[in-house]
Amino acid sequence: MLNLTKTKKTCLQYSFLLLLICITVYLVSTTLDITLIPTIIKLVNKKFIFIGFLLMIIYMLLESIIINILIKSIQKTEVRFLSFKIAMMGFYYNLVTPFASGSQPMQIYTLNKYDINLSKSTAIVTNKTVLFQIVVTIYTAVIIFFNIDLLKNELPSILLLMSIGMVMNIVSLFGGMLIVLSPNTMKMIIKIVINILYRLKIFKSLNNKIYTINKFIDEYSYSIKLFIKNKKALFLSIILTIIQLTIYFIISYCIYKAFNLSGLSIFKILALQVFLYMSVSPIPTPGNVGANEIAFFTIFANVFPENIIGYSVVLYSMYVYYFLVVFCGFFTIHTHYHMNKRKNKNLNYNL
Repeated sequence: MLNLTKTKKTCLQYSFLLLLICITVYLVSTTLDITLIPTIIKLVNKKFIFIGFLLMIIYMLLESIIINILIKSIQKTEVRFLSFKIAMMGFYYNLVTPFASGSQPMQIYTLNKYDINLSKSTAIVTNKTVLFQIVVTIYTAVIIFFNIDLLKNELPSILLLMSIGMVMNIVSLFGGMLIVLSPNTMKMIIKIVINILYRLKIFKSLNNKIYTINKFIDEYSYSIKLFIKNKKALFLSIILTIIQLTIYFIISYCIYKAFNLSGLSIFKILALQVFLYMSVSPIPTPGNVGANEIAFFTIFANVFPENIIGYSVVLYSMYVYYFLVVFCGFFTIHTHYHMNKRKNKNLNYNL
């Protein structure tokens, strides 16, 4: 096993991401006729292009508001725009790390740097993760249930991936519920799994992490139970998350209308984007780069005419990935810069 430094790991991670982007650009470009781009720009409805970007900004602001509610439910803070900073960092590291694995540790780290102790920082991020997981699983399950015929009749090719995505979401949801309702049972299950992996000589180092895992389970259970007691914060967070998801899932409708297409309802387009979301959720690539585009081609093949579907894929990627990466990346760099200034200021003060 290679022992890579943090810098080398970061370089490798971003190199892999760049490779994925290049491959995706190549695949998408094979469906585009470059000579038609000026004509397409003239034809698209600019109003819906603008609405799409506006919806993505509202989507990000709602994330900030939800995080602000969660922070205030645990600790008052005088740091300006802290929830916005945490939201932007969460989005950015979600999009540039496999399985969105980098966002939560970075959010906890940042909260801690802004004088929220580690246990409370963990509780805030844990509550946000669990809240989103519960709402998105139920939301997508309801949409899929009411559109199951559409899925089976028109999109049988994505059934397997969607089923895997749904199972993964349900398992993680029930895992979270088990930690809250019976943490000792979860500890026992984790111990059995780790022992099996240890005997199979897989992830042998996990055997030494049982105490740390048990401690995390206890903190996880405590933070969720504490949050549930705050009925007002819980209810408001759930409602805002439902609105946030709905905004995200109608981005494809903005693209549909931008190309002056008609005939399909907003509800059908929303359902198709839910299918897309669930299909790519098991894919470990950072930000689902590549998977998003391929899934869009498959799921929306009968929605967009063949001569413009390539352009619609470009627009979709622009909204859900590139715009977010650039926008959130800017604020993430800004936050890191101010954290370093804050650290240096505290060091000088202590001296």
